[in-house]
Amino acid sequence: MELTLAVDLTGSPNGLGLVDRDGKVLDSLPLAPTEALDGLWEELEGMLEQVPARVAKNGGTLSACGVAVGAAVGDLAGASGRDLLAEASRLVSSVVEVPVHVEDGGRAFALAEGWLGAAREVENFAALTIDETVSGGVVVDGRLLDGAMSQAGRIGHWIVEPEGRRCPCGARGCLESEVSVPAIELSSGRPLTEPSYEQMRHVGRMVGRAAASIVNLLDVRLVVCGGRVAREYASTMILAAQEELDATCRISFSRGARIVTAKTPAPSGLIGAAAVAWNRTGGVL
Repeated sequence: MELTLAVDLTGSPNGLGLVDRDGKVLDSLPLAPTEALDGLWEELEGMLEQVPARVAKNGGTLSACGVAVGAAVGDLAGASGRDLLAEASRLVSSVVEVPVHVEDGGRAFALAEGWLGAAREVENFAALTIDETVSGGVVVDGRLLDGAMSQAGRIGHWIVEPEGRRCPCGARGCLESEVSVPAIELSSGRPLTEPSYEQMRHVGRMVGRAAASIVNLLDVRLVVCGGRVAREYASTMILAAQEELDATCRISFSRGARIVTAKTPAPSGLIGAAAVAWNRTGGVL
C-alpha cells in the first residue's frame, strides 16, 4: 500500500499523518502549539523521526511527502523575511528519504478540493480560503497554475475596493483587507462569531466580486470557498457572493458560474498536504 506523509503547517491545527491514495488518514500526530518558529521546527523534527515506525505499523510503503505551509507559520516568523517554504522543505528532506513537495496552504487547499472536495472531477475551478489571510489556487485544464514563482492563485490580493483599507501587502482594497478575520473584526468592532447580517452580506459581495473577475479572466465555471469565515458566515455569505457573481459575470461563457462552500473531509489540512504530494507525483488532478 502506497502512503504519503502529509505535514500540515497551516494552523488547522498543525500536525502530520499518513494518507493513502484514497485520501484516508491512517495515522496522525498533532504538533504542540509554539510561540516561536524554531520551536515548531524542533517539534516537527522530533515527530518526523517517528515516521518510519508508523509506516511499518500500517503495513505500507512511503512514496512521497507533501507539506502545506500557511499564514500561521508566517506569523511565527514575523517580519524576518525567512523563506518558510524552503526552510520546511530542507527540514523534512533531512529526515525522510522520499521526495518532499511543499506548497502554500491556499494552493494545497485548492488541490484538496479538486481531489476529494467540491471541485472533484472538475477540470477548471478556483478555490479560496478565508482565515487570518486570504489565499487560494486556480486549476485550469486539470492542472494547478504555478506562475513564475510558483505562487499563482493569490486571490487575497485581488483589488475589490480601490479606495479600501490598506492591506498588509501595502496596497489598498485587496480582498484580504476586506474579508480576512482581522479585517472583519477591525471594521465591525465585533468578534467573527458575532456578525451582523449586513457584515455577512458585505463579505459575500466582496468575495463574489473577486470570484467574478477570476471567472471572467480565466474561464473557470466554479469557485470554491473555505476557511473560518466561510464556515461562520455559511449560506448568508455564499448567497450574497452568488448574487454578485451573477450580476458581474455577463459574458456568454461566464454566465451561470457558481460559488460553493468547501467539502474536503476532515482533517482538511492533512488532506491538503497529501494532495500536494500525490499531485506532484502524478496521483491526483
